[in-house]
Amino acid sequence: MRIHKLALVLSAVLISGCGSQYSPQAEIFKTVSASGVLTFRGKPLAGFIVTLHPAGDQRTASGTTDADGRFTLGTNAHGDGAVAGNHKVSVIWQPPEDDGLGSTVEDPKKMPKPPLDIPAKYASPETSEITLEIPESGSSDLKLDLN
Repeated sequence: MRIHKLALVLSAVLISGCGSQYSPQAEIFKTVSASGVLTFRGKPLAGFIVTLHPAGDQRTASGTTDADGRFTLGTNAHGDGAVAGNHKVSVIWQPPEDDGLGSTVEDPKKMPKPPLDIPAKYASPETSEITLEIPESGSSDLKLDLN
């Protein structure tokens, strides 16, 4: 019986601690507008994710290209820009989540292939050999032409 009462008291103490209003918040980084066009040998790349990797403890910025290869970067939220400064760049293809008919593609063998195969080196900021400088004033005409 004593164990039963002890368990009841401990449960009450644990439950009373669950009502706190604490919720961790991510650090918000100061960003500037950043958008541009991604091409491969002059052809626009659709459905690729462009990611900028800043030096230090800054957060990455990324954006997905549209049918014309245009992308808008986001750091804290979709489309809010990138941290000003020098960045290494990586580019990967993002397959669509559905088959175009509203069904999720679950079998990896049935995943759509990228519209253009780009060299694997672009998937990593360490091997892509691409850097971009985002000016303090921002930029809407970033140009990335992979070859």
